[in-house]
Amino acid sequence: MPAAEFLHGRNAGVTDPRGLFCETLTAQLHVVDAGNTALRSLAACLSRCELDIAALVSAPMASGLSTLVGDERELGATVIDMGGGTTSMAVFAEGQLLHTAQLPAGGVHVTGDIARGLSTSIAHAERLKALYGSVHRSPDDDRELLPVPQVGEDEHQIAKIPRSMLISVIRPRLEEIFELVRDRLETSGLGRAGGNRVVLTGGASQLGGVREMAAQMLERNVRLGKPNAMIGLPDAATAANFATLAGLLHFATGDGQTMHDIDLDSERTTGWFGRFVNFIKERV
Repeated sequence: MPAAEFLHGRNAGVTDPRGLFCETLTAQLHVVDAGNTALRSLAACLSRCELDIAALVSAPMASGLSTLVGDERELGATVIDMGGGTTSMAVFAEGQLLHTAQLPAGGVHVTGDIARGLSTSIAHAERLKALYGSVHRSPDDDRELLPVPQVGEDEHQIAKIPRSMLISVIRPRLEEIFELVRDRLETSGLGRAGGNRVVLTGGASQLGGVREMAAQMLERNVRLGKPNAMIGLPDAATAANFATLAGLLHFATGDGQTMHDIDLDSERTTGWFGRFVNFIKERV
């Protein structure tokens, strides 16, 4: 229907060929926005390589395409991609995407906390996080000493700190991230439409104890997700931090490009009182 015809129908009513009359046309939309500057910069960069953009894909959606199995996408699951500068999330149900969100916290912020808390360089903080990082303490953490070069000191000036101190720096930031995820899920308006399943992926999800922390704070079943097996994908690209890139390959093959209608109100109360409440809601 042309725009002018739609506006006329909305104000004065629309009559279809069968003689049925309606006054309001409604639609459920899922809008993903992005900064114009970032998109123009990306297009300019690719044009210098003599390439064009065929499609734009939300990063959490791509991660979901590569890490979720068919039953999870059908029954409902939430993908949490814990990247470097951001943590993104996507809710799938009935085989397709329902909701996306992005949070301004990720693995880079954990590295920065370590560098500031232990007075070491960014490079060594990243190394400490990758080799010894965890969110759960053990009885041996107070006795295990880690070498930490100090910023501005000579190379031979290396401090020794217990592993428990490293964990005490990492844990608060991960708790903050999952609190933000929980709040975003609660305010998304989906309820339990996304199921009771959470799949963690991305580089920061590989820290020890992250799965258990997510299950406790989100009160959902949690598993760690890696890109599903793809023919020709090298072993080096099967880690969790390659989930988004693998998902782009899935999208290029047509996976996730077809959208279907979803009835978010399917779980209505069937009792007489519930039917009465639904009757009132539909007419108010």
